[in-house]
Amino acid sequence: MRKPPFPDKLCRKPFEYLEISAPKEGRIDCYSCCPTILPVKTGDLSKDKIEKIWNSSAYQMLRASMIDESFSHCRHELCPEIQSDNLLDVGQIEDPEILNSYETENFTLKRGPREINLSYDEVCNLACPSCRTDFITQNSPEDDELMGVLTDELLGMDLEDTRLIVCSSGDPFVSQHFRKLLFNLEGRRHKGMKIQIMTNGLMFNKKSWEQMHRIHENIERTCVSIDAAIPQTYAITRKGGVWKTLMTNLEFLAGLRLRGELSLLRLDFVVQDHNFREMPAFVELGKRLGVDQVFFQKVTDWGTFSVEQLQQRMIYDASHPQHEEFLEVLRNPLMEDSIVNLGNLSSFLKSAPRRFSVKNALFHSIRKRWRKYKKMKRE
Repeated sequence: MRKPPFPDKLCRKPFEYLEISAPKEGRIDCYSCCPTILPVKTGDLSKDKIEKIWNSSAYQMLRASMIDESFSHCRHELCPEIQSDNLLDVGQIEDPEILNSYETENFTLKRGPREINLSYDEVCNLACPSCRTDFITQNSPEDDELMGVLTDELLGMDLEDTRLIVCSSGDPFVSQHFRKLLFNLEGRRHKGMKIQIMTNGLMFNKKSWEQMHRIHENIERTCVSIDAAIPQTYAITRKGGVWKTLMTNLEFLAGLRLRGELSLLRLDFVVQDHNFREMPAFVELGKRLGVDQVFFQKVTDWGTFSVEQLQQRMIYDASHPQHEEFLEVLRNPLMEDSIVNLGNLSSFLKSAPRRFSVKNALFHSIRKRWRKYKKMKRE
C-alpha cells in the first residue's frame, strides 16, 4: 500500500473554513480553502444557503481526503501550512466532530463553519498586476443585488464563535458591501465573533476606525498588503497606490497596536521578480513600525499572467535565472527575525542555509550590543 504523503497529519480547513467568491455568470461559488490552493467548488450561494453548502457532497469529499491523509485535491507546493510544516498532528485533535469523522467516516458536521472568508466583492482602488489586469471600481447591477442580499443575510446571521475574513478579493474599505458590514455589525450581539481585516491600507485611516467602533474588540487581526519596501517598487506592485498615504495610515495603525487598541498587525508581501531583493528591507519596515508579523508568499497565477509572464515572476522556481540571487536574499540574517513568516516559501530556507561570514558575525555582534544598550536605558 502506498504511504500517504502526510501521515498522521490533518488540515482543518474543510472542517472549519468556507470562502465565498465573487459572482460569476449569476453564480456565487464557495470553496473550502483559497481556490488557488484547493480549486474544488463546494457549492453555489445563489441557489443554496450556507447551511446546505457546508455539508455538500464536495465538502464531504474534501474532508475524506484529509482523514485518509492523501490531501489529494490540494496544490501542495502553494499551501503555506504544508510548506511550513504547520499541519495539525492527528494526536492533537480535540474537536469532537473531527474525531467523530475519524471514527465513523461520517463527514457531515452538525456545527457550521468557524471561519468565513468574504471574498465576494472584487471592487478595489488598486490594480495590482498579481491580482488583476485592470481596475475594478464597480460591479454590474445584477451582481450588486446578489452581494446586497448576501450582506444582509450575514448581518442577520448568528455569528457566535465565528471568524470573518474581510476580504481577500478587493479592499473592504472601498466595497460598499463590506463597509456596510464592518460599520453596522454589532460585536456585542455575537459572542466570540472575531474579524480579520485584509486591506491595502490606503483607506484604513482614523475615520474608518471610528466608523467601526461597534467591532473594535472583535478585530483579531489586521493584514496590510504592500509587496514593496520602497515607493519606486510599490508603484509597480501596487498600481494606483500612494506611498505617502500608505505610510501615514501605517503609522496610525502602528499607534493603535502600540496602545493595545488593535490586536495583531501584519504586513504582507507577495514575492516576485520586481521585489524579492527588498525582502530584508520589508522586515526592517515591519520592525520600525512594531508590527507582530511580516508575511511572505509566492506569486501565483490568478489568471492575470501569460505563461511567459508568470515564469518571469516566479523567482522561487529553480530554473529562474535569478533564483540563486533569491536564495542569497534568504541568507540575510534579517530573514531569521522572529517576526518573519515565510509561508509557502518556508521550504526554501533549507536550500539557503545562512553561510558564516565575518559580515554576518559582525551584524549579530552589533545587534546584540544594541539590544543590551536599549535594555540598560529602559532600566
